[in-house]
Amino acid sequence: MATMASAALVKRVNFILSDRAHAELVALSKETNRSMTELFRLGLGLVKIALEAARNGDRIVVTRDGQPVKEIVIPS
Repeated sequence: MATMASAALVKRVNFILSDRAHAELVALSKETNRSMTELFRLGLGLVKIALEAARNGDRIVVTRDGQPVKEIVIPS
């Protein structure tokens, strides 16, 4: 249980996910050995990076052997 001091530093958030999204989250959690909370934080960080890149006119591109495979785009 969180102490009064630490409780002020965190917020509880509840999400409603489709069965498919929940299954993907559970599978990713098992595959990566990370909690669902850790995966959410990781995803939030990646979205933040992608949005910042878009604001700066940059692109995030996944490459294989130096060749573009796909681009990560966050719709505005």
